Amino acid sequence: MEFDSFLVANRDPFGAVIVGETITLHTQGHAEEVRLRVYDDETGKVTWYDLHEEDEDNWVVEISAAHAGLLYYRFEVIDGYNQYWLAAQGNNLGGAAEVYGMHHASIPDFQITVMAELEELPEWYQEARFYHIFVDRFNNGNKDMHVNNPKPNSFIYANKRDTPFYVRDKQGEIARWEFFGGNFQGIAEKLDYILELGCNAIYLSPIFEANSNHRYDTSDYLALDPILGDEDDFKFLLDEAHKRGMHIILDGVFNHVGQYSRYFNKDGHFKEPGAYQGPSSKYYHWFDFTDFPDEYNSWWGVKDLPVINKSEASYRKFIYGDEDSVINHWNKFGVDGWRLDVADELPDDFIAGIRNQMNKEQVLIGEVWEDASNKVAYDQRRQYLLGGGLQATMHYPLRNLILDFMLEEIDARVFTTVLMTLESNYPKNAFFGAFTNMGTHDTKRLFTEMGEDEEKLKRAIELWLTMPGVPCVYYGDEMGMTGGKDPENRGYFPWDEPRGEIFNKFQRLLQSRPTWWQSADWFECHAIDSDTLIYAFHKDGQHEMMQFSRKTGLAIIKQQ
Repeated sequence: MEFDSFLVANRDPFGAVIVGETITLHTQGHAEEVRLRVYDDETGKVTWYDLHEEDEDNWVVEISAAHAGLLYYRFEVIDGYNQYWLAAQGNNLGGAAEVYGMHHASIPDFQITVMAELEELPEWYQEARFYHIFVDRFNNGNKDMHVNNPKPNSFIYANKRDTPFYVRDKQGEIARWEFFGGNFQGIAEKLDYILELGCNAIYLSPIFEANSNHRYDTSDYLALDPILGDEDDFKFLLDEAHKRGMHIILDGVFNHVGQYSRYFNKDGHFKEPGAYQGPSSKYYHWFDFTDFPDEYNSWWGVKDLPVINKSEASYRKFIYGDEDSVINHWNKFGVDGWRLDVADELPDDFIAGIRNQMNKEQVLIGEVWEDASNKVAYDQRRQYLLGGGLQATMHYPLRNLILDFMLEEIDARVFTTVLMTLESNYPKNAFFGAFTNMGTHDTKRLFTEMGEDEEKLKRAIELWLTMPGVPCVYYGDEMGMTGGKDPENRGYFPWDEPRGEIFNKFQRLLQSRPTWWQSADWFECHAIDSDTLIYAFHKDGQHEMMQFSRKTGLAIIKQQ
């Protein structure tokens, strides 16, 4: 008996479906009886369906789903005394089915994602090529290079070529934060550079007032960090970007704040009482204390980052539920969307609340490191892509695939199977609109991952920038910047260095990348041999086919 979940002849339609849509499943092979076992992830209910023999050795069944969620399925095949399961490959990978004994300990199922509705993405986003800026490290727009409003007890790098490091005390805690001084004015000055590279949208690291250089420790959600500039500087940046047809999205960090924020106020810096001052503070119930005041829920045990209780009604109202909420406040400036930090920590209805405050020309992206269609976080199945929540997620699974393939940890067949499984699991717009990044502030630099082998790096760039998704270049990767884990991956942009072949490779691929790839109808990928892939995009009679070898690079086979 044979079945391949990637073939429309076996599963129609391919990919995620909408509630009520009919799914037709075909198997081929001799049997006396074939039954379909379907597990509803939402209800925990198992339903059985009999396949009927449409013609000789061709078995068929039709099913549909009454609600959004995930369905998991496999086939039971009975042929005389021979009885077995026909199910997915290990790790619930799609493609050609495998045979398992009836008493096999763990049977991996095929997945069907059922959406409440098909998400729409703004047209500009479907044509975007992003540039990710870690603001402190990109460009200082002050002519004399002074740092705006230096923070007390901070460290200012003397040379822009200095390697970033953390200044720690004897206990290993951050003793003082270090800064290079990048600011809004500096970004505005380099908009034409970003366009020349081939990017037309910008994702900014957090910009709200904070103690650190990364600003994931928000002090005040309604204030810009003065080291970056003021509201006029920010509005100027937005206006200049929009004049050029560019778009800018912000990083929303709503799971936790800084311990010295006005909300927690551990050091008493703010006149208004914070949670640390006790129950009299209006912010007290935003936080979960286990032993007041010094023991409290913090992000991954980092005491500098107290976690907020996202179920607290007053916090929800503050972030998105009021006319003067944080989301509405910054939306009025004209921002084009948000990337939600640590989306796994945010309840689905919290994400939906933010989404409801956004207009159709804005986009909501979530930081998710795994397959976002079936992610389980804190024992809860997440509904990121089922409709009304996130419109796209960061595509770390693709990053991992490309790295593993280029470093020869997997072969082309595995690459193909995993990538096509992702396409099968994701709603179409979420797959082609996935935020594809090979470098971020949380990962090693791409050049470092490639062992500083320039030819291998250029081949990796070729593969990445011809894959499905909305590409996002981490600032400086186009200059061959190196760096290991945080903070080494957050160096200052080398503006005084000449552009080289790495820049040219990025520029050629970004500028020539067809925008229709990001709203394609379907994508297919196949393995030719262990080192070589062949893949194609299809849309409304347009087709583009490419061949990529990790040994020799990219070749365009067919365009029409």
